[in-house]
Amino acid sequence: MPSCYSLKASIQSLANMSHERRRIIGKTRLSPIIVIFAYNILFMAASGLLVPGTPLYLSTNGFDGNSVNLILSSIAVSSLIGQITWGYLSDRAMNRLFFLHLGTIGYAFGYFLMIFLRNRFVLTILLIATSFVGSASYPAAMALLSEISSVKNRGRLMGIFWSAASLGWAISVAFTGLIINELGGDYFFGLCSILYFASLILVYLGLRVKNTRASDVKEKNRVFPLSSIFSLEPPFLAFLLGSVVFFMADFTKNVYVPMFYAFELGLGMVTATLLLSLTSWLEIPINILFGHFSDKLGRKTIVLVAYMLCGAYMLVNSMVSSFEGALVAMSLYGFVWGAFSGASSAFAAELVDEGKRGIAMGLFNSSWNIASMLAPMSIGMLSQICGYRLMFSVMGVSMFLTCFLIIFGVRKKA
Repeated sequence: MPSCYSLKASIQSLANMSHERRRIIGKTRLSPIIVIFAYNILFMAASGLLVPGTPLYLSTNGFDGNSVNLILSSIAVSSLIGQITWGYLSDRAMNRLFFLHLGTIGYAFGYFLMIFLRNRFVLTILLIATSFVGSASYPAAMALLSEISSVKNRGRLMGIFWSAASLGWAISVAFTGLIINELGGDYFFGLCSILYFASLILVYLGLRVKNTRASDVKEKNRVFPLSSIFSLEPPFLAFLLGSVVFFMADFTKNVYVPMFYAFELGLGMVTATLLLSLTSWLEIPINILFGHFSDKLGRKTIVLVAYMLCGAYMLVNSMVSSFEGALVAMSLYGFVWGAFSGASSAFAAELVDEGKRGIAMGLFNSSWNIASMLAPMSIGMLSQICGYRLMFSVMGVSMFLTCFLIIFGVRKKA
């Protein structure tokens, strides 16, 4: 790939190679990038079971609808607080691998213990606690990848990273209902635990580094988490707000669009979920393609493309009246997520200084949790009052308006 930077800039970039990258190179048995990608496949395979499987398991094991919603909201809040807290601490320690290990261990042991639990109250507490500890892992992995890549290839690598996530998700999500209905909760939690343990072993054996010394901690990171958030650059905060709006649209795609297809169009839940699976498979090559485009054309440009495609996706859904229309709409979303995933992850890393990437990635990942809390209270209520089609139209217009936030609010070039 031809370089778009001068030789002087390239030499300066090599001279300023991140602390984490210098500690890893020469210490690994496998390429750290390959290890992180393989970790992501296993990690997201577990998530593909847990995200749809947890409410299904709770609903079929004595929890009523209100309890399920309360538990899921508590898990989202726990993950939100955890991602911000662990991201802040990883910036202070400047050791992403420790927090990657910590989060994966938390998930693996937490779901292992759930195999033996029968008390609903204890299970609820453990679900929330596991979400808090486990949330340390993914932002650390993304921050680590951003620090062992360069500006020239970061978009492409983030695209491959999210393609690995789509692959893991697509493989496992198809079997979630079967595992819970036919095998039960013990096998469900046990398989999730095995996948997290496997990802932990892979990262532990594949990425070997020395422990970070206390002298490696940068003095500028010794601030309270809230101060760290407000010290982030305004372009990043504007981008973060735009990400929350985007993830509200993504939540709509995962929750309300399948309900619209299944019940209002009469396609049924099986067809609706198969269309979701189709989208995940389409995302695998498209993530890589748009990640490469973001290296060539710029992160901001590709993020804006994603927002405009998302707005178009919502407006198309407002007009869908048949299976063929639904197929076109869900195929379009493969391009939406493909454009957003790699470019946005690289963009988030490049809008802040290296010493703030942990909390920045924590906030960026937590924007999904924020959207998951806001969407039911806004988008969900709107769909109940005005119907799905008007709700899709409002969401589409919102995405187009959010483009102006990125155009005028994110002026820093990445």
